[in-house]
Amino acid sequence: MKRYWYAAALAMGLVFMCCSCGGKGGKNDDATPTETELTDVSDAEITETETDTYDAEADGDPKIKAASVDHMKMVIDSRGNAVGRYVRTNQTSYTVAVQDDVEIPKIGHKIVTYSAKNGQGVLFTHRTHVNIRTQPTLESPVITQISFDKDKTPETYPCLGKIRGWYKIRVKGKVGYVRHDLVEWDGMDSF
Repeated sequence: MKRYWYAAALAMGLVFMCCSCGGKGGKNDDATPTETELTDVSDAEITETETDTYDAEADGDPKIKAASVDHMKMVIDSRGNAVGRYVRTNQTSYTVAVQDDVEIPKIGHKIVTYSAKNGQGVLFTHRTHVNIRTQPTLESPVITQISFDKDKTPETYPCLGKIRGWYKIRVKGKVGYVRHDLVEWDGMDSF
């Protein structure tokens, strides 16, 4: 019996390893950016032309990894309000994660997939001085910036959609675009 248990555990481990690499055969596509690659983060000491460097994201380069996933299952109530991130289904309830796992009755609730593309959820950053632009291109003007203070809870902003690697965002009453690799998306604000 023990021999079969070990074989099953080994098989599950191999499946997990294959799934976690995204089907790329273990190839690591997370190369370190070079000096010539593009970023849209600015610092007070750096000029604007130096800040627009990281990867050719203006063209929607698929090799750039987003800072977070941009869709997740959420449990919502009968009025459409997000109750929490879906974890699992139990006999009479859903387990959801807010800051801790919580049991929510199935009656009056349902599971819905939230997506940044559909303008759901919130955005936040763990970087300083991230540019928000008028259009989803590096050539468009900066209209404002968002920042992260390591001594404070991250500020969240409504996600209004996603197009070609750029999130549409509302900041201080202004609507603009921010590169997807400079912010993180979540289905709900639970800070």
